[in-house]
Amino acid sequence: MPVGNLDSMEEQMIIRALERSGGHRGHAADQLGISRRTLSRKLKEYNINVAPGDGVNSLGFISLDQQKFFRARIQLAVTLKNQQGDEVCVQGTNLSTGGMGLDGLREPMRFAGLLDVSFPLPDTESVFRAKARIVWIGEEGRVGLRFAVIDPALFEQLQSWTKHKMKDEGWDLPS
Repeated sequence: MPVGNLDSMEEQMIIRALERSGGHRGHAADQLGISRRTLSRKLKEYNINVAPGDGVNSLGFISLDQQKFFRARIQLAVTLKNQQGDEVCVQGTNLSTGGMGLDGLREPMRFAGLLDVSFPLPDTESVFRAKARIVWIGEEGRVGLRFAVIDPALFEQLQSWTKHKMKDEGWDLPS
């Protein structure tokens, strides 16, 4: 299970349902198994602004607070190295400014503690290198990493890439 409180998990489920439905509230409510009225109440509670009829082109305004939860789907090779020098290559599945999801880490306990993580930052010439920790472990080699130490210049590149992905998916960003 992801680390976080229930409210933030619920908010992310709502955001993901809206993403999948192209901003259509009725379809998002159906996916979540709740009524449109409940969804509208939750949108107001979490300050998620999606204009009715926005459709695929715009999912609505994504606040600065919500942006930290945005994860872009990716498919790329990620190298992890533990403090003992053991190295493994796994598959990156999603990426955010705060961390990433991985598949294929067969012995996650060998990679407890501070890790070196590196991967090619998509759509750039940069190799992203940071220190990270595993924050959750799922089934079949799935894990979540939280970045702990990132060079400020690389963080700016990651942030820029993430904002570009948000716009590509139809989110309106604050100016």
